[in-house]
Amino acid sequence: MGAFTLQLKEVIETLYGTSMDEDDYEQEYGSFTFNGVIYGKLPKFTSYDKLELSYYPIFDENYRNILNGKIIDEYYNQEIGTETIDNFLLILRKKMDQIMPYFNQLYKSTQIPYEALDAMRIHSVGTGTMEGTSQSDSSNTNASDVTSGSRSVGSDFPQTMLAGDADYATNANDLNSDVTTNASGNANANSTNSSNNASDTLVTGYQGAASDLIIKYRNSLINIDLMVIDAIEDCFMLVLNNGDEYFARNYNGR
Repeated sequence: MGAFTLQLKEVIETLYGTSMDEDDYEQEYGSFTFNGVIYGKLPKFTSYDKLELSYYPIFDENYRNILNGKIIDEYYNQEIGTETIDNFLLILRKKMDQIMPYFNQLYKSTQIPYEALDAMRIHSVGTGTMEGTSQSDSSNTNASDVTSGSRSVGSDFPQTMLAGDADYATNANDLNSDVTTNASGNANANSTNSSNNASDTLVTGYQGAASDLIIKYRNSLINIDLMVIDAIEDCFMLVLNNGDEYFARNYNGR
């Protein structure tokens, strides 16, 4: 029993009742017993409503039982910091509401995956599209004029003058031709091309000594549960009483 106020275990006994024996209580509420905390097994309740530990904001609702169990485990034998249970529950609820938004961010930061030895991590993603159109027009014109003439002469005796002062021959045939050729042509050509490209590059690694990075990684490790427990210590007296009686000392030798 507390010397100044009530111990947390007495508060729990008052809120949840002490009529049931240890086996029934453990079956209903988990590992918690009224004879003390079972170390290595956190206290667990089906509901923390009566302790005002069911409503403070938390990053993962599944983690509430773990954190509440550690709080009860830590302060189980400590005396509450107020005279009444109602006032204690009030300041505990307010304290958890005030500190948990900050600690929730710390909890979330520990869930970010990263490699301890990665001093740089560059991820480049790029896409590109290229389109082009070409057109060609050509025109061709060809003209030719060919003139030709030929004579076929046959000669038997007696010969006959062909004409004027021409030679004598039995007969003669003249063949003349005049050929004119005109040609023209047009050619049109159109073409379209398109291409897409994508790139995805990840560069990781470190420079310098790996031992320096390991030391920095160790220094960055934090125990957030312990930070929450320390943050609510002003809700308790933090004075232990061993039950010894104290007597006034007479400094006058009497």
